[in-house]
Amino acid sequence: MERTLIAVEPDNPGWQVRIDNYQVARNVERSVAIECATEMARDCHASIGVPTGVRVRMRCGDNVLVGACG
Repeated sequence: MERTLIAVEPDNPGWQVRIDNYQVARNVERSVAIECATEMARDCHASIGVPTGVRVRMRCGDNVLVGACG
């Protein structure tokens, strides 16, 4: 089963949280965005059982997987 990734990306002046192409939070601090995305990934895995994760796109353009559920 393919892992569903919740993205945390730069969004001037802060950071945004995206699921697919939908923004669910904007202009928040990076730590808040990562915490929000981690909670969403955990809730999604717990409720429907699909593997989830949190992908952070750094300002330099690199992608980092910071959390995985399932």
